[in-house]
Amino acid sequence: MSKPTELELIANLEEIGYQDRYHCRTTYDVICHAAEEYSGDIAIAEHLTASRDEVAKKLTFSILAKKINQTANLYKTLGVKRTDVVSILLPNLTETHLSMWASQVVGIANPINYLLQVDHIVEILNEVKTKLLVTVSLDDTTELGKKVHEIIERVPSLEHILVLDNTNGDISNKKLTITNFNSAISTQPSERLAQYLQPKGDDIAMYFHTGGTTGHPKIAKISHDNISFVVQIYAEFNTSHGKSAVLNALPLFHVFGVIAASLAIFCAGRTVVIMTPEGFRSQNTVKNWWYFVNKYQVCWFPTVPTIMSVLLQQQDEKIDITCFEHAACGSAPLPIELKLSFQQKFNCNVTNGYGMTESSCLIARVLPDYDVNGVAVGNGIPYSRVIAVELIDNKISRICATNEPGIILVKGPNIFQGYLNESDNDGAWIENEWFNTGDLGVINELGHIQLTGRAKDLIIRGGHNIDPQIIEDVLMAHPGVIQSVAIGQPDAHSGEVPVAYVVVENKKKTTSSELLLHCQEHISERAAIPKRIEILDSIPLTAVGKIFKPLLRNNATEFSINTLFETNKITAQVESVFDPEKGQVVNIQLSNTQDKEIVAKLLIAFPVLVNYINS
Repeated sequence: MSKPTELELIANLEEIGYQDRYHCRTTYDVICHAAEEYSGDIAIAEHLTASRDEVAKKLTFSILAKKINQTANLYKTLGVKRTDVVSILLPNLTETHLSMWASQVVGIANPINYLLQVDHIVEILNEVKTKLLVTVSLDDTTELGKKVHEIIERVPSLEHILVLDNTNGDISNKKLTITNFNSAISTQPSERLAQYLQPKGDDIAMYFHTGGTTGHPKIAKISHDNISFVVQIYAEFNTSHGKSAVLNALPLFHVFGVIAASLAIFCAGRTVVIMTPEGFRSQNTVKNWWYFVNKYQVCWFPTVPTIMSVLLQQQDEKIDITCFEHAACGSAPLPIELKLSFQQKFNCNVTNGYGMTESSCLIARVLPDYDVNGVAVGNGIPYSRVIAVELIDNKISRICATNEPGIILVKGPNIFQGYLNESDNDGAWIENEWFNTGDLGVINELGHIQLTGRAKDLIIRGGHNIDPQIIEDVLMAHPGVIQSVAIGQPDAHSGEVPVAYVVVENKKKTTSSELLLHCQEHISERAAIPKRIEILDSIPLTAVGKIFKPLLRNNATEFSINTLFETNKITAQVESVFDPEKGQVVNIQLSNTQDKEIVAKLLIAFPVLVNYINS
């Protein structure tokens, strides 16, 4: 009997409804299931330093569930109800897991990127009207401690703070209670909560902030049904990995680290190894990665393209990593050259999945025992639907043909319950049932999805649409290039022109002029050849390892305008910033205010908002 195609396999799976196939309806069900099935097995192994001689702090599944019950009971005694929010401002720690899963038992979890600027954190906390905050400390000599003191003054809904240490600092706000997290949970009952206290599938489990690191925060509402569905399907897809442990250095304020790399691992009875509070930002985590792969006999781990690049550059050691077979890449597009180089060097299989916060982490992935061409992200997961369409006035004008590019729309039990602020839902939904991912892609005859870029990331040069990935792939094929990013640089004549930023192995051996010549030889689309290439020491990243393009766009905008000013002998200070509502804003301080009229004429065709600052 011949092997079914991916589409046939998915159709066969869908003959049984997902609620009959998967029996956990909530994240609490998943935790309780793991405690019953794998009671004495290790759920968490925590490494605070990732030094090679460090002894991990370990929790069994039974103890993990008991501590989560204790934490949930503590929240309940502090007045947390089903629609109340517990915000978690912590690095990667065991307590982060306890806080996150327990808050979903009695209320709503709100993990926050603790590296954000305090103004942005405050905006998120006020948007969700948080009642309780879990954090490390109130020590105002630390960066996070300073942020917490500002939060106390600026978040009126906050009633309770739980801290991991005993440094309370000087708190003038007498309405707040400050409690030590571990001491407080130790006094609570550890038995499974009564059924009437447990959440239901359609209850909101988490508020995830999304949409970047600046501007108005968008809060995605994700239900217990959403998360438990994705967790169980992800665990099922990875059954071939057996019970091998998983190194998790992804941040626990991001869906990839929380859902795919944590709860789905618990669901399968596997150990989550916490690789330091800082995750991949810790030097030891990267330096000792392969040591810990060997130590825990890791078969599979989740990662992102930027970390794959770093691991490729690590000095070779005599470490036996024959246990390692699979890397699951996500969070950002995976260049084909990076995928092939990683597979060849480490004798493994690399798959690139596709997901986002709004899909509870997962939209598509390569099915077990199947393969895809290039860097396709596989098929839409069972029980969901993924289509490529042409949109007119936010309505489907037609569904694209096989292999025809279009905007990717999705629907299914993985898709979130909308944004907390109703205004953020405007334009997000197509015909009241499809979520608009904002991604461009093609779907082939096997149902494989190939992402071709972000609709908003297209470089538009004189009306000519350029996919930045065309440029990035060519640059990544150059042997001296480690990372590449292409963006649109504002231009008076064409609106935008393509430019690229790269990180190279050796600046003395690989030059910008050499890379430009390489692009001229290998990019067939003339309009897509970069106007310039700038070599950087590192590409700016978000806390979750994604390339942070706004900083590069700021750089490109400043370069373009400064060059124009030099040509026209105008002296000025130029600063470019990205405003989510206004777009690219350029602040200009002229040395000679009489030049303002000339500057206005020079910049009239630039796709930026100009703001003049008085000298």
